[in-house]
Amino acid sequence: MDEGKLDIELLHEILSKKGSKNEGVIKSGEVGLDVATLDISAARKKAQEFYNTTSETYLIVKSDPVTFPTSEPGRYAVIVNANDVVCSGALPYGFLATIIVPPKTKFEEIKEIQNQIHQQCHDLGISLLGGHTEISKSVRDIIISGHMIGFVPEDFYVTNELSEGESIIIVGEIGAEGIGILISEADGYIQKILDPAELENGILIGKRLSLGDIANIINKKFRPSLIHDATEGGLYGALSEILYNRDVGIQLFQEPSINPIMKKLSDWLSFDPFRIISSGLIIFSVAKNKTNDFLNFLKEYQIPGSLIGSVTNEKGILRLGDNILEKPISDEIIIALENLERLKNEKV
Repeated sequence: MDEGKLDIELLHEILSKKGSKNEGVIKSGEVGLDVATLDISAARKKAQEFYNTTSETYLIVKSDPVTFPTSEPGRYAVIVNANDVVCSGALPYGFLATIIVPPKTKFEEIKEIQNQIHQQCHDLGISLLGGHTEISKSVRDIIISGHMIGFVPEDFYVTNELSEGESIIIVGEIGAEGIGILISEADGYIQKILDPAELENGILIGKRLSLGDIANIINKKFRPSLIHDATEGGLYGALSEILYNRDVGIQLFQEPSINPIMKKLSDWLSFDPFRIISSGLIIFSVAKNKTNDFLNFLKEYQIPGSLIGSVTNEKGILRLGDNILEKPISDEIIIALENLERLKNEKV
């Protein structure tokens, strides 16, 4: 397609995808209508009903782009933004997406991205409110910048304030998004590392990034003091972010266990599995006396998760055993993809 905006007819086609129809959406994006209009009082009602409370509600906003290679960028754009909104205790409500593609991109590719956004919003009960789509020579690859809004009642808002003695529990798979990216980018080389069953399981893990429903239920049931999504920088990167400029530290009991598929990939491409992009892995800090009930809840509903550490009084220190873990410089997905490209070139 040529540089500039989409043709009006094509724009109308993709704007017809609206995600989920939520009460309170008065108007969403249309051709000739560049804004969405919401009835905030109706929008807040959904969160109040979920938490069974009548307390005042906060509006939560989040913006995050998808820039790493992925086979489903539209789907991921919704998930990563929804996960972050959920970490405040909020129920995701509305989404907007800015899609910038390089010239010569086919309309079918843009349409597929919009279909992914629509379907994921529909699955998560989120209204697609609008956004912007443009063809521009300023980009070499497709860029999607998402903007999510959500609502949380005041008495269920997660303050993200850690206290000494609390338990650190992770829910989800370490490196799930990294696994998905590497399998997608490895092409035929992946069969040399993973057998068919592992490959099928790895693809499923790479798609299992949305933990919003689980996180909201956990917030309602156990009232954690902190919920944090491990994205760029992986688990250790997320823990380092949590501790930045705080008066507490975290002691990890031992190196957390990883999926055998992640172990094979990290050995093959020489990267640190604890520092690779891990959307879909959520970190919780809960009162020590709630730990067993929390773990039993995960076990009962067959949700992957484990107790990995506790909050200490060492200001800003992340410790594994006796060793202090350094803050991450960049995501290990960069190293993994560089090593993968090197292996491909060696075979040429």
